[in-house]
Amino acid sequence: MFKKKSVLVSALLVVAMSFNMISFNSFAEELPGEENVTIAPDEEDAAITSDEENATIDSDEEDAAITSDEEDTTIVPTEESKVTYVLPEAPEEETEVFPEEPVVVEEPVAAEESADSEYKVTFALLEDWGDGYNAGVTIENTSDRVIEDWKLSMAYDAPDFTTIWNGVVESHENGVFVINNCGWNQDIPVGGSVFFGFSVGAAFNGEPTDFKNLNAKKDTQEEDYTVTYEVIADWETGFTGQVTITNNTDKTIEDWGLEFDFANEITQIWNGIIEQHENGRYVIKNAVYNQNIPAGESVSFGFNVVAPWDNPDVTVDSSAQINDYVLTKYSEEAEAIILAIYGRVINAVKGSSIEGAVVRLREGKDNQEGDFIAEAVSTENGDVQFAVKEGDYTAEVSIDGFITGYFNVTAVEQESIEPVVMAISPVLPEGQYRIVLTWNPTPKDLDSHLDIYGEDGGKVATVDYTKKKLSSSGEVVVTLDVDNTRGLGPETITIDIDNEYFKGKTLKYVAYNYSGTPVIAESGATVNAYKGSVLVDTFEVPTSGSGNAWYVFDIDADGLHEVNELIQYSYR
Repeated sequence: MFKKKSVLVSALLVVAMSFNMISFNSFAEELPGEENVTIAPDEEDAAITSDEENATIDSDEEDAAITSDEEDTTIVPTEESKVTYVLPEAPEEETEVFPEEPVVVEEPVAAEESADSEYKVTFALLEDWGDGYNAGVTIENTSDRVIEDWKLSMAYDAPDFTTIWNGVVESHENGVFVINNCGWNQDIPVGGSVFFGFSVGAAFNGEPTDFKNLNAKKDTQEEDYTVTYEVIADWETGFTGQVTITNNTDKTIEDWGLEFDFANEITQIWNGIIEQHENGRYVIKNAVYNQNIPAGESVSFGFNVVAPWDNPDVTVDSSAQINDYVLTKYSEEAEAIILAIYGRVINAVKGSSIEGAVVRLREGKDNQEGDFIAEAVSTENGDVQFAVKEGDYTAEVSIDGFITGYFNVTAVEQESIEPVVMAISPVLPEGQYRIVLTWNPTPKDLDSHLDIYGEDGGKVATVDYTKKKLSSSGEVVVTLDVDNTRGLGPETITIDIDNEYFKGKTLKYVAYNYSGTPVIAESGATVNAYKGSVLVDTFEVPTSGSGNAWYVFDIDADGLHEVNELIQYSYR
């Protein structure tokens, strides 16, 4: 009877988890190639119709009859496929999300615990389904003071994690993972613990070892610093003392704290904070603005000791010294605040995610040369994640059959993080252009418009969301491959520029703000222009100026000509 109940519960869990996985499955799905799918002109309603005809223009474009035997295929990401990454607030309970249909390990495998007396680290294998598993690590504070801003390293024979929660992978090199906190769980109170979990897409190969809290507070060697104490003012019922800490090393002492015994009751303090006072033992913490002591320099804090006016039996002793002092600091491995960058690698023509793309980061904006600082491989959903310091970076994205793409990304501290869409193009024939537009989550809908002008300067055709294909003499010469109405992009146009139809013509590319708000100058829009097998140029929307559209460039027989200005545009 108990076995039957167990099977029923397992089946219900599998069904529920399968439903969740389906709803998260993709960022944008490719619709069947044989359907004639277009979007009605009221694009905001994202209504899908199937009776729209393709535009076919004869060589005499002014009087061209519009006919079609072609079928449009347009990919419009659905509302459900949008994924928002949100840095979580501190949870009341630890929640783990596991892959579909896991096999529960009857007895979790526990790794050896850390030997450090300040904390204990325990590893557990939570789920194992043969070619993958979920595992978790718990860090318990066994000391008598708060562990601040934890960061854990561990030697682990495993590939890159496919998913991690309650932590951020800062690095994975030479068999050593470095896991940083998420900010909201950075401190571990006395007697408390934190947990992070992760998934691995490979068979379990043993538990991690050699756990180290890289940000652990530790006592500084006595020869590394000097502490002096002096009374700088003394009166009948009290006195003023000053403590000076000098850094004797050639490295910065970060986030200092000082512990000492003192026989008097400190009644007022400046340039420091009394973190703890118990049985005559003081723990003084820095005042934030003086948290670091540069090499060869000093910091001081002062305090008053004053006898209470309402208790004449209490006396003060200005001759008492501070004794048994110990300076604490963060270890030298402590880094600046670590932030997350999330990316999503997308096929610019199909709108679908790309698995197995190699994404490498370089420091600085528009930096396509030099050493990489990090590397990741996109998951089944096209996702990549990096833990980096605040600043600007360039992501290089490559995979066989696609043109290598470059994307500017910025790591900033924020509550909600949207993925950076890295839409890369399949390699083109040498005589074709491809234009790929991406932007921020808002405005929700930017539209690609390609206006074609004849030799006399008059407009002869337009390709946009209302007419997604343009044909001449039975050949398709322009296609709106992807039309995105849910933010982020991509919107993609492919042009067969070597076709005879374009002889003597000029093509004008405009990104139009269909949503209206926020203004297009605040959209963060980027356009990548490809030709053949290379990225020709990248354009970023101007952040000043006015207008409802961004006039990006012209294309003619001589190539691509940058315009890059905001304009007032009408397409009806």
